[in-house]
Amino acid sequence: MKEPASDTTLEREWGRLRRSQLMQLVRAGSEPGLSPLAIELLRAVVEAGEIRASDLANQLFVTKTSISRHVNEMLSERLLTQRPDSSDGRATLLGVSLTGRRALEKREARRSTVLRELCEGWPEGDVTILTTLFQRLNDGIQERRLRERQRAKE
Repeated sequence: MKEPASDTTLEREWGRLRRSQLMQLVRAGSEPGLSPLAIELLRAVVEAGEIRASDLANQLFVTKTSISRHVNEMLSERLLTQRPDSSDGRATLLGVSLTGRRALEKREARRSTVLRELCEGWPEGDVTILTTLFQRLNDGIQERRLRERQRAKE
């Protein structure tokens, strides 16, 4: 049966990617102190426009304690803004400050440059296929996490 060898290769290549210098290359030109979670947090807030911290925790599949710690850090670093939620006086809405937006744009530009350089010389079709496969993998991960969260609530 060929599948176990294929799985082993997939697992090995996944491990190589996770351990690789890819993230080190991306982080090399980035602002110090911006963790991968901080970048994902900034990206999620930009996409949402404004969002409650609890909704952000649910969206990123992290604990509210973890989000609270990161949000407080990022507020003190002026990467995020906070304002009262007019629909619920107890809640606040997070937004991305100009400083946060610039930090995210700089990181995204660096990542795009690194990825373009790594795929230089690849046939365009291969890059398209890789992008499609990453999207399918990410969608599958998100669907699984949502199912697991739903099961935990039941």
